[in-house]
Amino acid sequence: MSKSNTFSKQSNVQEIHQEQWITFLAEFTRENRGAHARLEIIGSDSDVGLQVETEDRPFDGVSADIKDGERTVWITYGSTTTDHLSHSVHGAVAIRTLPLTEHSGAVLEIESADGTKNILYLTAPEAYALPPSS
Repeated sequence: MSKSNTFSKQSNVQEIHQEQWITFLAEFTRENRGAHARLEIIGSDSDVGLQVETEDRPFDGVSADIKDGERTVWITYGSTTTDHLSHSVHGAVAIRTLPLTEHSGAVLEIESADGTKNILYLTAPEAYALPPSS
């Protein structure tokens, strides 16, 4: 079942301004690395609908490349070459977040210029741990 319908209805959604993306995403990674992740992609075209890109995969990090107007956000999973996965969002125009609560992990939404939304759902980071970064 999709969790995406609940994101836009939350009153505590925080939009991150582009000049804060790099700093915010670095802190988000530090706080949530090791949580298990589910990534849903909701197309802007009603024919595309909802796709689950990955589910129950350890979250390794998220970063943004904004130099020269690039606006690409990278989400990575796994800590070894055998379980590594990367997902990119090109032409990102907005990053929104819901904070970790006592009942759920943090949520991150990345919207691209075409209206596609990539929603990353995380479990509480202490529930699953990746090995320390080398």
